[in-house]
Amino acid sequence: MRKITDLERRLIEGVASRLPPLEASVLMTDLEYAVVANDAVPGARVVFAIAGYERPPYKGQHSYPVEIRLSDADGAELTAVLYADENNRLYELEVIRWEEGAPLAPDACSARFF
Repeated sequence: MRKITDLERRLIEGVASRLPPLEASVLMTDLEYAVVANDAVPGARVVFAIAGYERPPYKGQHSYPVEIRLSDADGAELTAVLYADENNRLYELEVIRWEEGAPLAPDACSARFF
C-alpha cells in the first residue's frame, strides 16, 4: 500500500468539485482515509482502500459522471476515469493514454473536467 499521489488527489478533488454536495462530501471523506491498495498498472490503474470501510464482494463498479482530460509529458492526450463501487465509495482511478504505451508522467496542471 502507498499514499495517494498529488496527481491522484488533484483528479479526485476535481471530480468532487463537480458532483452534487452529498456525493462530493462522501468522495472527499473517502479521499482523506484512502490509500492505494493496488497499483495494478503503474501510472495507468490504481485501486483504493479506505480505512474503516469494508468493501462488499465485488459486483461491479461505475464511473463518476465527470470526464477528465489531461496531457502526458510528451503532449499525448490522456483520459482519466474515476470509479466508485456499488456503494458509491471511491474504488479505482484509470488513466488511459490514446497513443501507444503506458502514461509517462501525466501533467496534473493540464487536467480539465467536464
